[in-house]
Amino acid sequence: MKREELLQNLQDTKSSHLANMRKINSIIKNQYFISRPPNTKLKGCSVDNWLENEKLPTIIGSIFYSDLVKNHNKWHDVYIDLYEKFFDSKKLEQFLDKIDNPKNEKEKEKFLIKLSKLKIKLSAREEEELKALFSDLTNISTKLTSTMDSCERKIKATASNMFDTP
Repeated sequence: MKREELLQNLQDTKSSHLANMRKINSIIKNQYFISRPPNTKLKGCSVDNWLENEKLPTIIGSIFYSDLVKNHNKWHDVYIDLYEKFFDSKKLEQFLDKIDNPKNEKEKEKFLIKLSKLKIKLSAREEEELKALFSDLTNISTKLTSTMDSCERKIKATASNMFDTP
């Protein structure tokens, strides 16, 4: 892999992760599903896809790599907990299924509108618990993105012979 390609993939991965954080924040802040909640699955998310690059541990070093893996796994653990406690519902799953498998484009639009009107109903205690989980998620995200920034600097400073030549 070329240096520029690896850096672009890193930037795209970080952008995708931050977009997911904004979606989660928006849902929590508004208590409506203004947008589709990010997927809970660890495998297949943009960070996981980026981490699967077999040359990555050699290029960025094992310490950075293990920090990325650890914080990525921790982020998903906290997000799954948050999702299952506050976002998971039969109604939401039905809407997401209709959006993912519409009979036609009109049906998809209809369910996207319905999704945006789906309210999260929480007690005061649940709201506090949700805020605490989101705070944990934000802290983990900050560590993850900070490590990504360090990786970017490391990739830029790595000798050219570590990368594929054009």
